[in-house]
Amino acid sequence: MQSVASRDVRAPEKYVNERPDAKRVMGSFEMFTIQLDPTFPLADVETIGERLKAAGALVAGYKPPDVGALSIAALYYSHKIQGIETQLLPDRNLVSRMAQLARYGVQKALGKTETIAVDLMAFAQAMNIQIEPSIAFHELAHREGNGIALEEIAWFRAADHNQVKDWIDLAQGRIARLPIQAPRFSENRNFARPLSRWRKNYVVALKIAELELTSITPLERARALFQWMVDEFFMAGPAAIFATMYFAPNSRKRRLMKQLRSDDRDCAIAGIKNAAWDITHLSNFAAKIESSKVGNTFYIFATADRGLAEIAPVLISNAEEGRQVGELAQNLSAWWSPKLALQVANDLMNHLRNIEGRDPPSPAFSSNDPIQTLIDEGETRIRAWNRKP
Repeated sequence: MQSVASRDVRAPEKYVNERPDAKRVMGSFEMFTIQLDPTFPLADVETIGERLKAAGALVAGYKPPDVGALSIAALYYSHKIQGIETQLLPDRNLVSRMAQLARYGVQKALGKTETIAVDLMAFAQAMNIQIEPSIAFHELAHREGNGIALEEIAWFRAADHNQVKDWIDLAQGRIARLPIQAPRFSENRNFARPLSRWRKNYVVALKIAELELTSITPLERARALFQWMVDEFFMAGPAAIFATMYFAPNSRKRRLMKQLRSDDRDCAIAGIKNAAWDITHLSNFAAKIESSKVGNTFYIFATADRGLAEIAPVLISNAEEGRQVGELAQNLSAWWSPKLALQVANDLMNHLRNIEGRDPPSPAFSSNDPIQTLIDEGETRIRAWNRKP
């Protein structure tokens, strides 16, 4: 995966001084007081941060302080005193809206996704938080071609180019366009090259879809998927958590795998591919959480998709050391009844414990590209499904 983040990550030091008349941000972390220059748009940034919090679009991959992950004082303290950087991992819809706003400005009333996108960019630039959208551009290139992705990357870079006042004014409705004249093209990269992580997640997504199209119960579907992962594939944690929501009786599954039962089976395949990208965003987030245990970067996942925003916190809980069946069951109880949530959690945790240290199973067939063979077989089964009269 190729990184496309371009803006330097620094605390907003240009706003910091020790003058007596400087603004004082509330927060006492080991008696550490932050003083900001009067030119820092404190009220605007706090308002934007509150909107982002209320939108439920951000999931911190770490335990934030009591004042919240978007507290200006907490962010400055973690960087300046603890030496920790914060990085945002946005999904494709948010990244695309950022690029479009840079290219076209505000052409109509902002919808939910556009509002989150503009607020996110404004807040990130105000606090010098880096945005890492690489997965989003791999997804776009896979869907629409590398040329389209490179063009959007250029506009994203133009958007993400230290225009804090303009982005804040845009977020606060004071202007309708950013003063951006041209995209910022960089070197040519092949983002259309299939990601290994996505290909594996697509295999799992095809299996999830296949099980969903059967007449067995939701619990049986979940158990069948876990057993298949153990016996024939590998235990992909983020994909398994995605499936526990998708199979659950009380989940909003329609948007997670669109048009699965469409008479046009190409539409069904497209919906499954899109779900595989959703899983890939989640698995990338999970990998970043794991790396943060030994690194100095905190990661925040950003999405306007309510389903992904509900799944992501379960990943965090499941990644914590000493995780327990009861804790996972509690996390799953929003989608399953308490009894079934406990059964699903128990099955998943037992499988995870039983395969610790074990190599993934070898395929039961000979192939130069086993993943592609599994993809071909899965797509064939999905295409063969037809609605019963």
